[in-house]
Amino acid sequence: MIAARRWLRWPMVHLGGHRPAFTASPEGRPDIGFLADDSRHFDLFARWLYAEWSQPRGETFENRQISLRGQMHVDRLPIALTAYWEGNPAGIVSLRRTDLHTRAHVGPWLSALLVDPAYRHLGVGRDLVAATLALAGWLGYPEVWLFTPDRRSFYEELGWERVEPLAAELRQTPVPDVFRHATWITDGDVRAAGSGALPQRA
Repeated sequence: MIAARRWLRWPMVHLGGHRPAFTASPEGRPDIGFLADDSRHFDLFARWLYAEWSQPRGETFENRQISLRGQMHVDRLPIALTAYWEGNPAGIVSLRRTDLHTRAHVGPWLSALLVDPAYRHLGVGRDLVAATLALAGWLGYPEVWLFTPDRRSFYEELGWERVEPLAAELRQTPVPDVFRHATWITDGDVRAAGSGALPQRA
């Protein structure tokens, strides 16, 4: 039943009805899909992100709403994915073209991964990361990047490769841990894996 709901929610955005293969846990939870497909809890997700990142930086909730609304795509960046646990909003993550100004030449980037405290330690974050990699591969990108100031061990446990910081990053406080992870290339795209070059999408 959960798989059926997920299938109905994913749009057929490519000719032939191809969809990204988001792998679910054995119990079928969490259920992951596009924010663009199901925006019933848009304001809740926006408030989570606002409290975690925007408010400490002095940004407004309205600006966070605008930013998140700009991620309601399914076949071009930026894209927001959401996770539900037994029908309840559980987490959110974004795939975006750039996220760290010192590395504007590589991407795309996994960004703003957030899991509601009530659903942590259940694999929701892990599955959102896996779904982001699947989405990037489906879009034709050979790898995904991210940076984190305080979740280094989490991404190392998931097999992400830590990249040595640049001189400009060493001057930041805290120094960001930068990671990348290979994905796969679909639809006949042939690009050098690990190059970090961004495909030109329409």
